[in-house]
Amino acid sequence: MKFSLPAIAAVFFGTLTLSACGGGTPRPRLAPPPNPTLAIVRANLWDGTGRPVVANAVTLVRAGRIVCAGAAGECRIPAGARIINGHNQWLIPGLIDSHVHLLFLTRGSAGEELSLDLRNLLAQGVTTVRDMGTSPAELLTRVNALTATPRVYAMQLVAGRRFFFNGFRGTRTSRGTVYRQPPAMAMQALGWTPMLYTPNDDADSVVEAARQTGAIGLKLYAQLDRESVRKLTEAAHRAGMSVWGHAWVQPASALEQALAGQDGLVHAAGMAGELLSPEERDTLVNDGNLQMATAEVATVGSVHDPRILAALDSMALRGTVFEPTLDATRQSVAYYNAKRRRIPSEQEEYVRAASGFGIEITREAVRRGVRISAGSDHVAYGPAIERASLFGELRLLVDSVALTPRAALLAATRDAAKALGGEPARRLGTIEAGRYADLVMLSKNPLEDIDNLDTVEWIMKGGRIWRPGQLRSGIASR
Repeated sequence: MKFSLPAIAAVFFGTLTLSACGGGTPRPRLAPPPNPTLAIVRANLWDGTGRPVVANAVTLVRAGRIVCAGAAGECRIPAGARIINGHNQWLIPGLIDSHVHLLFLTRGSAGEELSLDLRNLLAQGVTTVRDMGTSPAELLTRVNALTATPRVYAMQLVAGRRFFFNGFRGTRTSRGTVYRQPPAMAMQALGWTPMLYTPNDDADSVVEAARQTGAIGLKLYAQLDRESVRKLTEAAHRAGMSVWGHAWVQPASALEQALAGQDGLVHAAGMAGELLSPEERDTLVNDGNLQMATAEVATVGSVHDPRILAALDSMALRGTVFEPTLDATRQSVAYYNAKRRRIPSEQEEYVRAASGFGIEITREAVRRGVRISAGSDHVAYGPAIERASLFGELRLLVDSVALTPRAALLAATRDAAKALGGEPARRLGTIEAGRYADLVMLSKNPLEDIDNLDTVEWIMKGGRIWRPGQLRSGIASR
């Protein structure tokens, strides 16, 4: 039997028509795709923007970003959204530790220890860290291979010539002449990659080399004069990168760094360097023992000295952020207390002098309107109990510097994000539409007691939820 092509076509399309009209076997109804929105409801929302706490709030998260956060009437929950009940709990932005050191190749932290350290930081509610000096490219490569980790941003260390080549000159001390290798060699042994800058170098080229490593900015470490600080700062700002540095960077003083437009200064105890004359600073840079000289002036000097006040006022006027790193000094004092040596080492003398001085400097900085970023100087090696922590830093800011818990929290959220600059400043630190969904749920109110930061129920980073116990046991929440 022969069939014409039109007949075949008629049968074929007729069958399709019958099916479409309901003839034949009925097709199963397809379920609508699940709504990708997650709604956190009934929690007390502290969003880090400065507005009051919102009770019974709604926070909507989709595709790793905040969609809406506010009162129940402000944010409409779409049908099919996944609901998380935060009744009587406290939702805050993910915490930011703006000063850590994560990579220590000779101490094990480049492998499993680094992974465990990052998981532990995340379990504490720290969703972002800024590494203030290791090897940006090496660190970021290792971090990107991990699953459970805070966001990690890195700064590139930059230092002057004598940091790399000191001629192995000896330092005369009460215990005889001590010969020290250049600091850069010790860093390189750890896997760190400091960059050399001299007055004859092109600052823009140094900045571009830093950018190529994945760094978001420069950390000026030591052996840089005022003109070098100015050139590096201007070059970095042209490239959209931030510039931070030690207080002081020897011989450039903290005041000179602020006047040069540097974005931030780290280590409150280092402000004692302002008590040294320019001639003393130059001599110390070339031949002296910087730590002992700093300890001596910190012991006898006053935080109300006009030279220190001038530096702090300049920082307040120009918006230079201050990162005291008080908990690292406290941890060092505790370490020496445990050792109980009869004759203290030079390092111990420096640490003890720096501890009280740093707290007093930070109090004065706050009184004079200097913005604070909470950075702990945490290092990813050694016994966990001996590591500085963001929690310890915030506790000191409240208990010793007399910040309110709210002000301390701002230093670890909104203000820390601003301190990082660039993309982090636009995407982190507050719970607002368009920001990354980096959140922490607490069972107790941290605005009443900063210790309540230790009541973490869960952590969200980029829309993914983790529970502290699961992070610490190596089991990830889905």
